[in-house]
Amino acid sequence: MPSTFEDFGAKFLYPDNWTIQARERDDQAEGVTLDLPGGGFFSVTRHFDQASPEELLDQLARSMKKEYPDIETDALAVSAEDDFFIEARFYYLDLLVTSRITAIESGDDLIIVQCQAESREFDRNEPVFGAILRSLKESLEAAD
Repeated sequence: MPSTFEDFGAKFLYPDNWTIQARERDDQAEGVTLDLPGGGFFSVTRHFDQASPEELLDQLARSMKKEYPDIETDALAVSAEDDFFIEARFYYLDLLVTSRITAIESGDDLIIVQCQAESREFDRNEPVFGAILRSLKESLEAAD
């Protein structure tokens, strides 16, 4: 049975066996992280008054590169749904990790969704990540 998250203008369904962790709001953003039982996470963050999805994703990619110097990132792309995203792969403790970061425009704000897990866990959960993202987008469209 899916659970529902609803806060800071975001609403989405997620698996009830995932652990939810709220994050503190600050002047620039607020968000939530869901931890997968097999490792990895799904994070949703609303960034207030952000001008450009490309700029914010570029900033996030540079931050990841500082943390993981050997990271490989795909170029910024636009999906069929007009979302901006980047995908990155890097090794951590001998595990290949996949991270996909998507930017969704919502009024003057940007919603950043990051899905990250060890590559096999990521592949297993990719349909779930997609379903959660669709649920979030539908709620944002309904709110506009």
